[in-house]
Amino acid sequence: MRRALTFALCSVLLGGCATRGGKSAAPGGEAKGAEPTKASVTVPGPVMVVGRVIAIDSRSLSVIVELAPYAVMPASYNGSILIARRDDLQPVARLQASAYIRGRTLGTRLLAGNPQVGDEVVFAPVAP
Repeated sequence: MRRALTFALCSVLLGGCATRGGKSAAPGGEAKGAEPTKASVTVPGPVMVVGRVIAIDSRSLSVIVELAPYAVMPASYNGSILIARRDDLQPVARLQASAYIRGRTLGTRLLAGNPQVGDEVVFAPVAP
């Protein structure tokens, strides 16, 4: 008796799940009403914040950058071109990342421009 009751209960539950009407999918596998997206993966924005300038040595053309709390440095950051910009987002200097990274500080080389302490540093946008 117990087996028959368990079998009947499972049949009803599994049968109910199989016949439950759901939203039918569009030919692309997306639900109706959803707008199609161009890319199926999330891509980062064109500008990724690295940190802020904390020290400048004009004699050796080196600039020390304090990394932002959530900055993610790619594995190949050495030699990457960085842009220093003011609070109004105007670029003021081009920097080149060096292999020197200790804790939350990054050593960079000044390529062009005139950065100041407190300027925001971002990765240079990559052309598509």
